[in-house]
Amino acid sequence: MKKWILLICGTFLLVLSFWTLYYAYTPKVGPIGNGPNDKLVWFQSITQFVSGISALFLAFNLRKNNKIN
Repeated sequence: MKKWILLICGTFLLVLSFWTLYYAYTPKVGPIGNGPNDKLVWFQSITQFVSGISALFLAFNLRKNNKIN
């Protein structure tokens, strides 16, 4: 059960990282100078992406080790 939760969470984090980038750079209505904070957007996106990859790697590793035992 743990591996399935990790697989779902890892996939969700990967999708969320790409959605964060997409949403941050879509045009919005507002005053000039109210743009995205580039450092914060990229930090969030990269952190979510690395967390998602790590969760997927761990889920596949747990699945692989479970087949051997």
